[in-house]
Amino acid sequence: MSERHFLVVGGSKGSGLALVEHLLAAGQRVSVLARSASPLPSSTLLNWQQLDVTDGGALRAALDACARSQGKIDSAVFMQRNRATGDAFETDLAVALTATRNAIDHLLAQGHFSLDESGNSIVMVSSIADHYVAPEQDLGYHVSKAGLVQLARYYALQLGAHGIRVNVVSPCVVIKEAAREYYRQNSWITDRFERFIPLRRAGSSRDIINAILFLTGEQSSYITGQNIVVDGGLSLRSHESIIRDFPRQ
Repeated sequence: MSERHFLVVGGSKGSGLALVEHLLAAGQRVSVLARSASPLPSSTLLNWQQLDVTDGGALRAALDACARSQGKIDSAVFMQRNRATGDAFETDLAVALTATRNAIDHLLAQGHFSLDESGNSIVMVSSIADHYVAPEQDLGYHVSKAGLVQLARYYALQLGAHGIRVNVVSPCVVIKEAAREYYRQNSWITDRFERFIPLRRAGSSRDIINAILFLTGEQSSYITGQNIVVDGGLSLRSHESIIRDFPRQ
């Protein structure tokens, strides 16, 4: 991978942090926008901006700082989500949708995308909750994830002439490092993942990272406006087949 500048929005935890660590290890320049302070050692390759992405002024200032520090942006990855508790419908939409739109529009208006011959890429991380209902998640989560898919399709059409591709990654079950001990203590959950998911395992942050790297790389240079589902094939199964395969009590 040639050296490029990646913007990662929502890179302080989970798969976002894992992506940042992978990119830095590969010698890439990385700018991160996150609500939390950086847990990583300082590096000339890393510019970390701590902010509330729903604050429009702070968002614009942070994006300008990223461009000044690391140069024009080649790829932007939006992984942020609302972590507030309670009824947070409006905040879910503000964090996932409005902040993403505001960031893209500002990057374009200020000329912060590199717009080089190799092309630019925007990736938004959604969820299979963009088309299924996960009762453990609230309404705002579902609406914001579904909205990201259409947001990407809209921008893919609008930005194609600029050489900017826009795609979505929609993961299913992902066992993150922070939750690995929980799943170890509740092995019956992973046993069911292995039974019901066609590839016989839950997903990992690495699976999400691989999809993002593909969509930001030259191998996907003619792909835009698409939603790549990363679920091990689970969404291919009919509901009836899952019910029939469920262990009898």
